[in-house]
Amino acid sequence: MPKVSEEYKERKRESIMEIALKCFGEKGYHLTTMDDIVAYSNMSKGLIYNYFKSKEDLYISLMDERSKRTLENIRKQFKQISTAKEKVSEFFRIYREAALTEEWRSFIRVHMEFWIYSSRQEPLREIMNTRYKSQFRDFLAEILEEGKNAGEFKQEVQVEIVASLFWSLIDGICLHYSMLWEDYAYKKHFEVTEEMVMNYILVK
Repeated sequence: MPKVSEEYKERKRESIMEIALKCFGEKGYHLTTMDDIVAYSNMSKGLIYNYFKSKEDLYISLMDERSKRTLENIRKQFKQISTAKEKVSEFFRIYREAALTEEWRSFIRVHMEFWIYSSRQEPLREIMNTRYKSQFRDFLAEILEEGKNAGEFKQEVQVEIVASLFWSLIDGICLHYSMLWEDYAYKKHFEVTEEMVMNYILVK
């Protein structure tokens, strides 16, 4: 058997994840099966199982890859931003100005569906809980702590609670938009939410 390069394997792995995401978007996470992904991809079942042991493993890998890439890009971007206030505002801008495509709405629905599904599966719930705390909440908490130390944010701000509240608001707005679409003032909701958060955390 010819040897396969690591680069080839990584491209194949990424291809399977993107195909799976399209399947999840069309049928929903719960209804999608590994056989659906096999049929959609025109790859053999053995090949796909060589990379991912289950549908859950595939989805978690997909989320980890996307989250890692997103946070790495934001960290690089934030190196050019000098104040914590500007970093929080940039967070809001990134989501407020997201391309509102059907693919993006589909991704949100799948993400939320998996959150609910994993809450009923103890091993998955622990994985998602750890991922949320160590990646998303802690990243924003660092910025809030930075703002407190610099005197930009109020000392009484509880960074973990505000960080969790931030992501709850982001998820809520995105979920509502994915369902209501044109009947939902997506950008305006982000503008008002940013104003509320800033009023709460900023030193006057």
